Amino acid sequence: MNKSIFVSHSLIIWLLFLLVFSMPLQSENTQLDPSQIQPADSLYHPDQYYPYLDDGTPWRHTSDVKWGRLSVIVAGFVVSDAIGFQKLSTFWYKTERTTFHFHEVKRDIREYKQMDKIAHFIDAYYFSHLASKIYRWGGLSVPKSVLWGSITGSVWMLQIEIVDGFFKRWGFSQLDFMMNLMGSSYSALQQLYPEQLKGIRFKVSYFPSDAYLKKRTSEVSQTIADDYEGYTFWLSVNFYDLFPRDWKQSYPGWLAPWGIAVGYGAQNIANDVFNGQREIFFGLDIDLNKIPTGKNNLVKFMKDEFNMLRLPLPAVRISPTTIWFGFYF
Repeated sequence: MNKSIFVSHSLIIWLLFLLVFSMPLQSENTQLDPSQIQPADSLYHPDQYYPYLDDGTPWRHTSDVKWGRLSVIVAGFVVSDAIGFQKLSTFWYKTERTTFHFHEVKRDIREYKQMDKIAHFIDAYYFSHLASKIYRWGGLSVPKSVLWGSITGSVWMLQIEIVDGFFKRWGFSQLDFMMNLMGSSYSALQQLYPEQLKGIRFKVSYFPSDAYLKKRTSEVSQTIADDYEGYTFWLSVNFYDLFPRDWKQSYPGWLAPWGIAVGYGAQNIANDVFNGQREIFFGLDIDLNKIPTGKNNLVKFMKDEFNMLRLPLPAVRISPTTIWFGFYF
């Protein structure tokens, strides 16, 4: 891999990443329009940031750091990181290593029918979202929680790329790196502009593939994380969120959680990562955040977490052949 090519691509992605935070944000001292605040909301606070995602965390313009909570957050990230790398070390010692190097782009872009690239995007999107929520719980303002959440998600994923750089069969993937930054950036945009983007989510469904259950996987794809035949990645669209405000007033409440999702998967790639067939799905989807469950913030938080999963619902596979599923996960 030509290092100059990697550096140039990385700079472009970092510029796009920084652009997210250079967009006009609501200042921490911005005065709120009282008509925009919903007093009945359980998260109501005189300093409430608007608009917001109702995810069980406090959305505020100014930071009110809870140092005890923040210490728990940092300790939790460190411990989780250590556990993750301890588990990775088991695989590390079974895999041939070499000096740090970059993965060949022409090879990288053809592997797994790009399932691994989508996985990196969604992983970074999810980890950045989770980290942002945890930072808000620790007392950070919305802009700061989103910024540090995106940085945390990006750094978390960057560690994986650095480790991959020492595996002889792989290498540091600049494509994975770019997808990581894109996932973290979309997480930031969705939180800062929820009225425009909360109706467009990325979700995952998983069921172990036959190749994984029967141990017919390749030597570099022996874990659930690499069982790409078992994963389906979804782009979910909730129409209610995309409707103009005046349309929403006449929209049936029971119909608001429902939307559609477009799924992407692959088969027959476990033994030969360069072959196989792409799978395209269409199916129903449900936004758990729109199901009334009261004002308990922990319940709201858990709903938002599980909303990353596409629940077992009807779907149809339209490629490579047509198959109808009563419930697909």
